[in-house]
Amino acid sequence: MDRKLKLKVNILISLIIFAGFAAVAFTSYHTYSKIIEDDIVNISKLTSTNIYSDIRNELTKPIFVSLTMANDSFLKGWLESEKANDTLEHQLELRQYLLGLKKKYNYDSVFLVSESSKNYYHFNGLNKVISDNNDHDIWYYEFVNSDYVYDLDVDTDEANKGSLSVFVNCRMTDEDGKLLGVTGVGLELDQVQSLLKAFEDDYNLDALLFGEDGTVQINTSLNDISTENVFDAEILSENREKILNNHDSLQVLQFKEQSFHGYYIVRYIEELNWYLLIKKDTSVLASSMYAQTTRDALIYTIVVLLVLIITNGIVKKNDQLMLGLLRTDLLTGLPNRRNFNETLAKAINITSEQESLFVFVFDLDNFKHVNDTQGHLKGDQMLQEISRFASEAFSKKGLVCRWGGDEFAGYCFSDRQEVIKILEAFFEIVRKDPSFKLYNMSVSLGITRALENDNEDALIYRADQALYQAKANGKDNWVMDDEKNRI
Repeated sequence: MDRKLKLKVNILISLIIFAGFAAVAFTSYHTYSKIIEDDIVNISKLTSTNIYSDIRNELTKPIFVSLTMANDSFLKGWLESEKANDTLEHQLELRQYLLGLKKKYNYDSVFLVSESSKNYYHFNGLNKVISDNNDHDIWYYEFVNSDYVYDLDVDTDEANKGSLSVFVNCRMTDEDGKLLGVTGVGLELDQVQSLLKAFEDDYNLDALLFGEDGTVQINTSLNDISTENVFDAEILSENREKILNNHDSLQVLQFKEQSFHGYYIVRYIEELNWYLLIKKDTSVLASSMYAQTTRDALIYTIVVLLVLIITNGIVKKNDQLMLGLLRTDLLTGLPNRRNFNETLAKAINITSEQESLFVFVFDLDNFKHVNDTQGHLKGDQMLQEISRFASEAFSKKGLVCRWGGDEFAGYCFSDRQEVIKILEAFFEIVRKDPSFKLYNMSVSLGITRALENDNEDALIYRADQALYQAKANGKDNWVMDDEKNRI
């Protein structure tokens, strides 16, 4: 490494260290003000309509679809004629209707319950007959005995492998107000949970939906659904009436507990008859000193790592450059003899039933005459040109190197017929090249197939012998040592 390079490296390392220390100082100065500012910003974000609107939109569409189904003349007519037309064809009409809605809106469940027969129809057909003796069917009787036109219910979907789902139940009545049944759709809970999870990750908070009795309906933890009650929290219990009676605006409640403190934000979602609850922990303010110390240590660590990475990277790059120079022929850019010997030794150990290892040696006919009459520059150009031709011909199947002077060596993995095609293509390119024609230059090549227990020296020797035979045959041809082919 010369002095200029060392100077550049030292300057770069110094700048990185300086930048790291400056970042630490800047972060320390702004920590306390930024923590308070960021929390205020986050709380402001929570009061925005984003969370409210997204959850509302996610669950309002299924409600509209369910209400449309409840007022659909086809479904009403089908229920009214259910007993009189108890046939498979009649059930198939309903199944196709429900299946069409499932495919159109991609809901996990589309259902219809008949009040007269208590049949529970699914898009897959008749699923079951509900009974007030079945705990899983209590939802139906509770709903029809209520005054609700529709409601939302979180329950397991027996028709969908027991997956936890949000169901929209809609009352169906005839023109006289007589109950015909209940219809609606269901979507797996994870769709809404993923929405809440995204907000939790973005704003570092907890989000859930609860009903009027305080029971958690949806959150990001399946364990708390229908078992946790939000009014178990002291501050929420104290403000229960205020929370439940305020349907017009959001409410912000500050809480303090032993290990942390922060804010509850509550907003009523009319279409769902549920409440959105946001919990934001701001106890980070009390532990800001510890956090700042951790950040400082992290920054120092990063600076040290950067110094090590850059230093090692420079050394490694320099080593790779030197190694590349040692293994590459500078004139042609091909691997040199040393490189070839190393890779050939590895190639010999590669065995394949479909392909064999072929080793070849070739040189330029009439090269010395061109070098003597046209100058070494022209000779170098011809070497570069034949290197390009050879690389294009053999590199996909193996390797070509400059052996020395105008001699080249290489190997390829292929079968005999494919090797012959490659050789013919290579010789055709050389013979058609204007420069080779102009200087009456050509290529002579010897090739051999590796046999069991062959080593590098044996392969090169046989390829050399085949090359001598090609020369003896009049040049501008190739010979395979086993059959002495000539082209």
